[in-house]
Amino acid sequence: MAELLSVFDPLPPQAAFLKSKAFIRGYGGAMGGGKSRTGCEDVFDAALDNPGITCLVARQAHTSIVETTKKTMLRQVIPQQLITHSRASGGEDYVELWNGSRIHFVGLDDPLRWYSSEIGYVFFDEAQELNEDTVLRIITRLRQRCNDCERNPIYGDDKRIVPCPHMPNKAILTFNPGNPGHWLQRWFINGGQRTETGFYKPELWMDGATSPLGSCEFFFAKATDNPHLPPGYVEQTLGGMKEWMRRRYLDGHWEFISGTCFFDVDSLRYYQDLAKEIVPITNGVTAGSIPMDVAHRTGRGPKAGTDERLRIVSGDGPLTIFKRPVREKFNEETGKTEPAHRYVLSIDASSGRGSDYSAIQVIDVDEFEQVAEWQGKLETGLVAEEAYRLGRIYNDAVIVPEITGGWGLAIDQVLKRYKYPRLYTRRVIDRLSQKHTDRTGWDTTTRTRMVILESLETAIREREFGLYSIRCINELGTFVYSDREKPEAQPGCNDDLVMSLAIGVKVASDLPRKIVRAKQERYEPQFSVTGY
Repeated sequence: MAELLSVFDPLPPQAAFLKSKAFIRGYGGAMGGGKSRTGCEDVFDAALDNPGITCLVARQAHTSIVETTKKTMLRQVIPQQLITHSRASGGEDYVELWNGSRIHFVGLDDPLRWYSSEIGYVFFDEAQELNEDTVLRIITRLRQRCNDCERNPIYGDDKRIVPCPHMPNKAILTFNPGNPGHWLQRWFINGGQRTETGFYKPELWMDGATSPLGSCEFFFAKATDNPHLPPGYVEQTLGGMKEWMRRRYLDGHWEFISGTCFFDVDSLRYYQDLAKEIVPITNGVTAGSIPMDVAHRTGRGPKAGTDERLRIVSGDGPLTIFKRPVREKFNEETGKTEPAHRYVLSIDASSGRGSDYSAIQVIDVDEFEQVAEWQGKLETGLVAEEAYRLGRIYNDAVIVPEITGGWGLAIDQVLKRYKYPRLYTRRVIDRLSQKHTDRTGWDTTTRTRMVILESLETAIREREFGLYSIRCINELGTFVYSDREKPEAQPGCNDDLVMSLAIGVKVASDLPRKIVRAKQERYEPQFSVTGY
């Protein structure tokens, strides 16, 4: 058989997308970023590598997929010599390759037929048009088995049939951005680990699920990175769109166009562009023995060894590090000692169950910027351990747990038990004694909530705060004015990153940005006889 050479030369994000091993992959962003072509190439590769596979290429309407994705597949991707059979009729379009693999092109305006099928690969093109439940139900049909596994099934220890390892059974989605809070944003971006090309989640959880769907990975698509577009397409065709369309379809921004967002939309766009260019130093988790650290610091034990010391372990994890802690050091050029930076660590806690996350923000007071972020679902005691380790690593940062609601109070008590030295304190009047007393933690009331949100809104609008987390910026975009004119997360969205950041920004902005240390004069005695 004659060899057929591929003419597809993938761009770096496209190559990363094709190499990804995630169960669910998303490729989203600007128009003209090559999303549909990449999806078609990926489906074609699956059809070549897995003889007999059933692949589904879907859009909302059958007429739209025939005029768009199917044309891309047949004209640019699949050589006609490899097609042995094809059919083109209302809702039943497909092509069959010489190796028995079949690629169906379907509209999901009537998806019931595919709810009972067994599929080996599925590609949702223009997924922003689709309903989340429809996509989810079709993904559950990814269970096709090869002929050998059909004839000779393998059973596990639990007497259940082991999934076929010879079929990929994976899903890919391509899409353009929509309003913040869209289900695609929740799937691929919110709570994800920032990577060089997008975001990664080792586990994708649905609301109310008892187990995750699997891993998922998202990749940014930029029209400006695509050298195969016609001359002038980006500058004239895309650049000539309305401003909000240009921001969404050229720059790839998830933003409201109705003006309901609490934070300044232009500033959020500025921060989103900034965050896309800044790749975190690392993702990972904290590690180390807290009891050994506490014992050593209180003089009751030796210093922890390499395996027990408090540290950050790079890899998969809910912690994202943007800047390392700045320690005190001696500058040989100036001959002066440069002081260590001061940090504030703010916590918005939840129960660790359901749809709510706990969040930790670490803010550099001296540079007034975000340096680390943690978001996850853990019991409050484990969140306190994460906060303790991070606080110690970042120069004994001032820890500010939000105590309203009780979950933060539990964290506050655990940190006290660990004898953490720098808990945030506030002065209040004791109700019984009518005297001032110090209380730890941040108490969010109706009044203080507006104070911290106004402080964050001002810092964002004035662009004086260094914000680098895209998942936090996206959450800021879903913080809107409700029907009661109250700023809060829109239905179905979270606000843990917003509230923890607001508390941290307020506390950090109340501290002096730079500490002016008193200059010590050389001591000279008044009387040489007495020496003083």
